[in-house]
Amino acid sequence: MNELKQGTEIGDYVVLYSMTNKEYTQTYCVADKNNFQFFMKVYDMRHTPDFLCNGKDPQELWAYSRLGLCDYLPRLQHSGRTTVNRTEIVYLVTKYFRGKLLSQYIEENGPLTQGEAQSVALSLVKAVKHLNHRGVCHLDITPQNILLESNSDGSFTPKLIDLEYACEWPQNGEMTHKVQRFEKINPYYSHTELLAKQKVSDSDDLFSIGAILYTMLTGKRPWADCPITSDMPAAARHLNMVNWRKEHPLESLLEPLDSVHPPLARAMELTMNGYVKAEELENLLQVTMGEEGQDSHVGLGQKTLHPALMIGFAAIAGLDEVKQSIAQHIIWPLKHPEKAQEYRLTLPNGILLYGPPGCGKSYFASKLAEELKWKMEFVSTSSLGSKYIHETQGKIKDMFDKAAKAGHCVLCIDEIDGILSVRSSDPGEQSHNDEVNEFLVQLNECHKRGILVVGTTNRKDIMDPAVLRAGRFDFQFEITAPNTEMRKRLFEMYLSHRPLAEDLDIAELADMTEGYASVDVPFVVNEAALVAAIADLPVSQDHLRNVIRNHPSSLAITRPNPIGFR
Repeated sequence: MNELKQGTEIGDYVVLYSMTNKEYTQTYCVADKNNFQFFMKVYDMRHTPDFLCNGKDPQELWAYSRLGLCDYLPRLQHSGRTTVNRTEIVYLVTKYFRGKLLSQYIEENGPLTQGEAQSVALSLVKAVKHLNHRGVCHLDITPQNILLESNSDGSFTPKLIDLEYACEWPQNGEMTHKVQRFEKINPYYSHTELLAKQKVSDSDDLFSIGAILYTMLTGKRPWADCPITSDMPAAARHLNMVNWRKEHPLESLLEPLDSVHPPLARAMELTMNGYVKAEELENLLQVTMGEEGQDSHVGLGQKTLHPALMIGFAAIAGLDEVKQSIAQHIIWPLKHPEKAQEYRLTLPNGILLYGPPGCGKSYFASKLAEELKWKMEFVSTSSLGSKYIHETQGKIKDMFDKAAKAGHCVLCIDEIDGILSVRSSDPGEQSHNDEVNEFLVQLNECHKRGILVVGTTNRKDIMDPAVLRAGRFDFQFEITAPNTEMRKRLFEMYLSHRPLAEDLDIAELADMTEGYASVDVPFVVNEAALVAAIADLPVSQDHLRNVIRNHPSSLAITRPNPIGFR
């Protein structure tokens, strides 16, 4: 299709000038009969691929028809079908936005400030929420498709534009599309599963937002060194990117940002790993941060980060003595292997965390992995059990081999007493004895394979004594129910960044929850916040009191003893 000349009439609009000219689409600035300017996108239906159509119309028209009002998305003003120069076209008309593409802005001005990057990312999340709630997935969120609309006060409003590749959002799982649909998808900003398997899921657009956040803070594309050229077939580009990400994991990409923008690095990690939904990411980005990466949101009279953005031991309220001991005896030697070798220090193989259920043993292990900046493998002992003789032994070996292959890995084994209970002299228990022996073989000097085993248990008393000696689980820490001070800190942490009434009394809440487990505090806060949200009121002391009175401590609930594989 030839470029339309100035003055060409299309429906009720007149072409003023051309903006872009592609294989099957063109964009123009047009004017209506009142001389107001608009943006028009024209599809040449002879050359528009079938996989980008919905019936006889472009898929983009279907996507626009699903949308309502959203400050961060363009609104379709008009559409139509006509013939121009013997060519059948479909045209879409939206408001004309004055401003620059995000890609242009970064190219001219360099990286955005942390506050600017966060503001753009938050706007994009709101746009994606709007799309997803109406059954639409954008699939092509890149700096080239984000327009920074200039406002009269000198600020800008981000607009997520170009719904050409939009498709139905899979609300009940994943959807697989024809590979041709993704030929033009930008591999730098697309989810690995999308590139590898053409599977659309609800985490694809969020991944793109995380990747764009990286670009806004660094001025570079994520994984920019991946050997991709524009003349490569789409399959080759996608395969190269998938393989490159395996060799250069997300942690290494984000590591330089971790010391400069730790909260946003954490948000990117959660988003690009698919650990959060749109609503959760929006909550994370609501935290107001200053230029130096410090949180300036004041909650409960002090500066505090959103709990999900806290990294490592900073996210654990209390247990200061345990954290200090682990920092000295475990983290320091593992982070300074040269010094450890010089002084012939024995590196730890394992840690045992024991105590009542619901007090955060597994959570503590995950934060230890973050503190070390190591990978985390979580294994439940129920997944190791088998009714077949010797199969559990094989699974134990495979578990350690997988952790070793991951490199620098915290291997957390939940309810470890299930496989390491006391061995017996009864011949009928030989299979269980063999399983314990296999575990001990794998545990010995596993630090040389880059593995730190963290076992969690509610029943240390039933574990085999050989497991607990030095050289195996070198350090054992009791994770107890939180004391009064810890409960105060937990309430402060989980109440932060919520609408709060002025009558909150944290000391009273801590006193009312004497004997409660760590997991009970966020439950109490969330339940109270839900009641307040339904009533459209700030969270008050009465909301919290009522929840506490109606929900006793989970530690007071009678629990059966765990059953091992015996």
